[in-house]
Amino acid sequence: MFVPSRSPEPDGELARGIVAAEYGYIAQTAFQANEDRARAWQYFFVTFATLIAALLSAQLDVEADLQQDIYLTFVVIFTLLAVLGLITIVQLVRLRQAWLESARAMNQIKERLIADDPALAAYFRWRNDTLPAAFKWRSFGFLQALSVALLSGLAVGAAVAFAGLARGAAVVSWPGSLSAAALAAAGILWLGYVRPLRATMPTPGPDVRPGASHE
Repeated sequence: MFVPSRSPEPDGELARGIVAAEYGYIAQTAFQANEDRARAWQYFFVTFATLIAALLSAQLDVEADLQQDIYLTFVVIFTLLAVLGLITIVQLVRLRQAWLESARAMNQIKERLIADDPALAAYFRWRNDTLPAAFKWRSFGFLQALSVALLSGLAVGAAVAFAGLARGAAVVSWPGSLSAAALAAAGILWLGYVRPLRATMPTPGPDVRPGASHE
């Protein structure tokens, strides 16, 4: 087998083409992460609204001895809706983190270009030290997560209300149901979205200066 005596010199045009293709691919992954985040949010809302509309339009004229089974069915349905909301929150977090990883990968290419030509620094708004934070209170992503958490909390409150009726309560315990809804919404939002993203710290890119050590 032929073994070259030295490594071949990289072709300039080939290297630039590979870098351009890599940058384009990373940019596409960042765009796809944002698109998937919108789809996940829309899917939850469509599913939630469709199921609620179906329940409201159903004619539930059943005998008294079957009421408990109906209530238990509602408990299961609203519990599943709450679980779906939690899964959607986790998806929003993972997609936000995926976008950040793509942005950092693009910044690695930018930093190398700036190291080769410092004049390019004026063209790039987002670099490793100016990249948006993973979590912002007033961001659109937070508002998406807040809306999902609120609906999930309402689903938990409804499940608690129907669970009380299934146990034989004559009326719905509104204080208990509303308290469960508020606690569930706050817990899902904080533990599922806010805390994981606030713990996502910026990852500094490698030193891309020519001749820099990578040990």
